Amino acid sequence: MNGEMMEYMVGRRGIPMDVLTRMKIEERLEFLPQTGKEEACICFPYLEDGVMKNMKFRDAAKHFKMVKGAELIPWNIDAIKGKEKCYITEGEIDALSLIAAGLEEVVSVPNGAGGANLQWLDRFVESHFDDKTEIILAMDTDRRGVELRDELVRRLGMDRCKVVAWGEGCKDANEYLLKYDLPRLRQQVEQAAEIPLEGVFCPMDEWDTLMDIYYNGMPEGADTGLENLDRLIKFERGFVLTVTGVPGSGKSEFVDEIAMRLLLRHDWKVGYFSPENTPLAYHYRKLIRRVVGKRFEHKGMPLPEAGQAIRYLAQSVFSIMPKEDFSVESVLRIAAQLVSRKGVKVLVVDPFNRFEHQIPDWETETQYISRIFDEFSNFAVKHKVLLILVAHPTKLRREPGSKRWPVPTLYDINGSAAFFNKTDYGMVVDRNDELGQVLVRVAKVRFDHLGGPGDAFFAFSTYNGRYTPTEERTLDHNPPEPKWEHTNFLTEKLKPEQQGLGFNEGE
Repeated sequence: MNGEMMEYMVGRRGIPMDVLTRMKIEERLEFLPQTGKEEACICFPYLEDGVMKNMKFRDAAKHFKMVKGAELIPWNIDAIKGKEKCYITEGEIDALSLIAAGLEEVVSVPNGAGGANLQWLDRFVESHFDDKTEIILAMDTDRRGVELRDELVRRLGMDRCKVVAWGEGCKDANEYLLKYDLPRLRQQVEQAAEIPLEGVFCPMDEWDTLMDIYYNGMPEGADTGLENLDRLIKFERGFVLTVTGVPGSGKSEFVDEIAMRLLLRHDWKVGYFSPENTPLAYHYRKLIRRVVGKRFEHKGMPLPEAGQAIRYLAQSVFSIMPKEDFSVESVLRIAAQLVSRKGVKVLVVDPFNRFEHQIPDWETETQYISRIFDEFSNFAVKHKVLLILVAHPTKLRREPGSKRWPVPTLYDINGSAAFFNKTDYGMVVDRNDELGQVLVRVAKVRFDHLGGPGDAFFAFSTYNGRYTPTEERTLDHNPPEPKWEHTNFLTEKLKPEQQGLGFNEGE
């Protein structure tokens, strides 16, 4: 059916009819939940190896839906398989504009600027993108388009990505086509600029970020939802958080708490190098009970909830266990692959002493640790991840007449003062069984807009492994028990299934 929407595509969006026909674009009436009625929609088929995988229905007001339960894949993915270069746009109409200009090796992200969460990309990195020598990003120039562009650069590699600039008065490929013509559009895309030289910057390179700070202020950072901790510290990717505490203080448990909350609240996928958390199933059990809020056993956690949690974490949590060795180089090499293939944004190293450290003869231990910490910091910056490093303190001496170890500082970490001097965030975890509380001491926050030093107190639930904020307990002050949290976080975290229709028979 060729009606008002096909006329809209040709007359108002400048896409030639022969391109629409060749790309199997059609028009039909579809019910759209945004308007509550049937609308004339342009239909974009999502094919893989020639087989229909999904369909997007969009009206002239930019309302759209996709097929309920169908997989999100890049539009026109078959066009780039086996090709040396490809183009990526933010929408199907922009991709059609490039095709009309003779640039055939183009895909569109499936959900516009909402595609900054690139889970749809995971399955195609190896099969469709690893062989590319050049990737041209033809994104929109608004804020969300820039965020999408930056995440694609992070995932696909700065060394082979180029960025198209649309110039004054145009924000995307289709606007450029309408303002100029197809030859000019092709020329503009082919003039895409390389990402600025790594390691060399000037203020103009940070223009977008500076203007964002100018108008909106410094970014707040990511919170955890633990209100007493959030008052002290917010997290940004590109930084290192060092966590210490005496043995048995719950360092790893609290790091899991932070990691799961950043995942659930901000979709920051997590990679773990945690050899002490083996067998892996035992660690996953702890994570599952933390997100569901119940014991991981058939008597306490219904099977549907357990299955939902396993499936959710299977897409979001990954464990690094190198076959060859536990060297820093091996772990960071695999972690870089997790960033590229899975979109990991948090890397947990727990603990530092489980690396197979090989200190060269010409370095002291202090020099070696300082150099390795630089590698961690550089990795966090390059791959824009929050790197959480757990490190044990040296053996402390108990105070005379006391059964407890003193609360350590970052300077007490075994091996080097670099753990305090070079980390961006510093945190100490100390459990007091006598008082039944956990102290989390924020010892360092490099940038004051992200917080500052201070203490937060928690109660730990042995039932589900969660930390609950509480008042400070002392021998003279015994506040009431905290309100324990048993909510299944996944029922609040996971979005309802996208509204849509199934494929009709014969499609």
